[in-house]
Amino acid sequence: MNSTPQFEHESFARRHRGGMLLERHGIDLYPHPFLGFTLAPGLRSDMLNTDDAGFRLSASPYGTVDSASWLAAGGGGILLGNSVALALAASSDSTTVASYLAGLTGVRQLNLGLCAAVSLQELVAAMPFLEKASTVVVIGGGPDFVNLVGSLTPDNLYGTVSYERTFDDLTQVPLFDLAVLAAGKTVPDLDAVRRPRTTTPAWDLAQVRDRMEVAAARRLRDLRVLAKAVPAGTRVLLCLQPLASTRTRDITPEERARYDFDAPVFGILHSAIEENWKAYADLLAAGCAELGVSFLDLAADRFVGDSFADTVHLTDAGNRQAAELIQAALGGGSGTAVVPSPRVAAEPAPKVTAAPVANAGADDDRTAQLAAVVTEILELDPGQLTPDGDFINDYGADSMLVIDILARIEVDMGVRIPDADIPKMTSLAAVVALVEENVGETEAVA
Repeated sequence: MNSTPQFEHESFARRHRGGMLLERHGIDLYPHPFLGFTLAPGLRSDMLNTDDAGFRLSASPYGTVDSASWLAAGGGGILLGNSVALALAASSDSTTVASYLAGLTGVRQLNLGLCAAVSLQELVAAMPFLEKASTVVVIGGGPDFVNLVGSLTPDNLYGTVSYERTFDDLTQVPLFDLAVLAAGKTVPDLDAVRRPRTTTPAWDLAQVRDRMEVAAARRLRDLRVLAKAVPAGTRVLLCLQPLASTRTRDITPEERARYDFDAPVFGILHSAIEENWKAYADLLAAGCAELGVSFLDLAADRFVGDSFADTVHLTDAGNRQAAELIQAALGGGSGTAVVPSPRVAAEPAPKVTAAPVANAGADDDRTAQLAAVVTEILELDPGQLTPDGDFINDYGADSMLVIDILARIEVDMGVRIPDADIPKMTSLAAVVALVEENVGETEAVA
């Protein structure tokens, strides 16, 4: 792939329908009249589900969170940003940053992450919800910088957006003629009504630093508006997303096997971005200080273990670490000295000496299925789980992992356990009892 500055990097996005992760999971982007584009509203899959507005669902101690239920419940936390906030590489809706943060804080978190969003799109997404926000966390910054570096129209009044050339192609044709084309019909004399394309000069790497500074200024401009729009006392936290490469962190063998961290990002050389990334973070940190907004640099080297699915997207373990860093930053200022807890580092769970589950209930299919779920989510060794082993005290779990177990039970077994019973899920034996207690009621409702 040509990675020179003159490379039309959007051709990569077009070939992969917006990005390789979207293509891999069979997910498409759809035009949205205010946000530019979103995931398909009402999307349903084993990995990712969206509400009627195209926002990703998240888990919480109170049940599934979407934009409608979040408003109906009186609000809570908001998570804004691009596909890092959306958690595009998460294995399920319950393993996103928003879901982990809900488990850590006990507050519903509305995931308003948008693929490839810039700060102005984040602001638009947030506006219907800000008056009920208790906290607003933004994870982003990459598209603002990268889009402006490669833009052919850097002085556009509203700034640059991702896939700007795709949108520019659409704007060549009158709106209602586009609708005719979308219906599979032809437009007579289409070339006669097509708007001529504006000729724009090429860009070069010498402009990267200047454009980076403009990108930072625009993000801080929109952050200023956001900070003024939230209710008094609502905490706002800007998190600069991580940028992982062989030069910004020690890539683990698992990460290296999954992705080439030296590969160019959409045709723009890593070095052009990386050599200015620290200066970009410094500008954002200084601007946030002037605005009275908290800032957290989610630098790639702050993550431990198998944390990155690619250069920017986090694995489930990475999402959990990001949520812990954010929780600490919300509770203790800037969060610059925060480090992940040992549990986040995915160290082996403590050994217990009681008899393994297999000796106690090998003939019980339901118990065996539940044991497999718990063992997988708590990352235990085979035979380590016992019926009465305490999830938190014996295995080092947290409340979010318990919610993960609950979500898997609902998906895999179709059994609905009331949210009020979550505190009772302290051991495998307790979970088995709760499932048996609720199987009949779930079947009756179905």
